[in-house]
Amino acid sequence: MMDALALNRAGIPVDILPWKKAVTLWALGRAEVLAVYDGCFVHSPRLTIPLPSVLQCLDGPVSPRNFTRVLPFTRRNLYRRDGGCCAYCGQRVSYSSFTIDHVHPRSLGGATTWENTVSACMPCNSRKGNRKPRAGELEPLHRPFAPRLTHAAPRTLVDKLFYRELPEPWHPHIYWRVLGVEGRAP
Repeated sequence: MMDALALNRAGIPVDILPWKKAVTLWALGRAEVLAVYDGCFVHSPRLTIPLPSVLQCLDGPVSPRNFTRVLPFTRRNLYRRDGGCCAYCGQRVSYSSFTIDHVHPRSLGGATTWENTVSACMPCNSRKGNRKPRAGELEPLHRPFAPRLTHAAPRTLVDKLFYRELPEPWHPHIYWRVLGVEGRAP
């Protein structure tokens, strides 16, 4: 079924809740429903209620603790940043077969950061090996960068939403976008 976007008392998105938890919070009076899914209902023997899409929690902390302006560094996010293509040959690479290449190798002091890693296919990563790229041979087609958000947002929610298709009722509440990444972003 569908999930619900949970907002805190200040209207800041803080989590994604399973529909059962959202209905429970609403029924207990601990949350107020701001939007529902069109044509989706939860049925019980005596009751039919619309499925909540966005709800505002009436208890709990007013503001989330960890905000970020940089997309968290994960394998999924690196693949998304590079558009699913090898940074050296430009060929499309599946998520299960791409490798993470360190432009400046770890054995030579390179760190695992946004600015030092790119997606690569196995042949290109093997060919580059444990060497720094030299002019004219296996240089990345683009310079690695850290994808930034337009506004600071709750760290846990940013990573959850980056790969989701957002339901229409959530759009007014998601106030940030990811800069520098082509295609759909939260």
